[in-house]
Amino acid sequence: MKNARKISNERAKQLRHYALTDDTAKKEILYGTHPLAIKNAAKNKKRIMSVLGATENDWNNPEWQMKNRIRKVETLSAIFPLSKKEYNEISKVSEKFRFGITPYYLSLIDISNPNCPIKAQCVPSIAEMRSAGDLDPMSEEFTNPSGSITRRYPSKLLINVTNGCPSFCRHCQRRRRIGEIDAPTSKAMIDESIAYVRENPEIREVLVSGGDPFTLDNKQLESIFKRLREIKHLDILRVGTRTLVTLPQRINKELALLLRKYKVLLATQINHAVELTKDAIAAIELLVDHGVPVRNQMVLLNKVNNNSFVMQKTNEEILKARGINYYLFHPKKVKGTEHFYVTIDEGLKIMKHLEGHTSGMCKPTYIINAAGGLGKVPLVPQQNLTKGDDGNYTITTWENKKVNIGQ
Repeated sequence: MKNARKISNERAKQLRHYALTDDTAKKEILYGTHPLAIKNAAKNKKRIMSVLGATENDWNNPEWQMKNRIRKVETLSAIFPLSKKEYNEISKVSEKFRFGITPYYLSLIDISNPNCPIKAQCVPSIAEMRSAGDLDPMSEEFTNPSGSITRRYPSKLLINVTNGCPSFCRHCQRRRRIGEIDAPTSKAMIDESIAYVRENPEIREVLVSGGDPFTLDNKQLESIFKRLREIKHLDILRVGTRTLVTLPQRINKELALLLRKYKVLLATQINHAVELTKDAIAAIELLVDHGVPVRNQMVLLNKVNNNSFVMQKTNEEILKARGINYYLFHPKKVKGTEHFYVTIDEGLKIMKHLEGHTSGMCKPTYIINAAGGLGKVPLVPQQNLTKGDDGNYTITTWENKKVNIGQ
């Protein structure tokens, strides 16, 4: 017994070393409720409110936030002084790819950090002018059998209900649809989409997406949810939104009750721990408290989160707020997003790190979307399982220890 306790304590000492090493690395990562992040956001908020002539009531009003999105380089420059080069580059890019940033999301920028993950995701970069990639790598135009549907799988499909978003992500896979103005999908197109679901009994799951569906008002959302829920063979209804981090003011009790009424599951996209402010966390917790599960579908992005400890910290913060870490998407090769590309090896290295260094609930499934709309494919470190000439298998643990497990 004494020998067993000695061995156990030696093992605990080794595991403690791993944990302390991780904690040291994670201390370098800014997260949304860190005192420095809170101080930075408050300073930026004051500056933005001054330029826009806003009150505290305005700031907390999602309609004001949408109406006052920063959409011109002149406004951005009035808030955060830009060099002539930055001004001209943002102006040039915005002529080709529209941008829009809610005052709230803009307030999270660390203007002193050239590699700020918020800035990378919402402020136009001259790198977007590179020609690599495809505007429609998932061939959504060729997987659209009716209305505003995208169908890639036997029993589920997606309905696009708007091209509008609170903030236009610079890595967006649907930037071809952004256009020059926000345009909710026409009633005729939505009617046609719902009729298609009704007429095809093999469809059991629908994702309402966009753009961001929560740019529609609750009355519009209820019209869509109600008609879909009236279809007897439809089992699962989901909605995809990024408002939890770009416009958390939109997430209120009325919306939560609406989602619960129609048993709508929610998928969001949180890409960095700094996005998890007290407002974003409150939005997640409000939904969860009302019985609306929140699943995160993160995108792996160069110079945003392609770091093992950034990924670990972000997923841990999501779980702490009771969100579910669901998918980690390998970046799609969308035209104008080449600067966000990472290698599959980078992604696999991150996934290998997560295996033993954090909870299994902080380890999403690493996914790549097959070009041409051929669907999601999980990516796993192949070295974890090898088959020998004798037909037996060897596994590799998170500490890279080899263990023979037979058949």
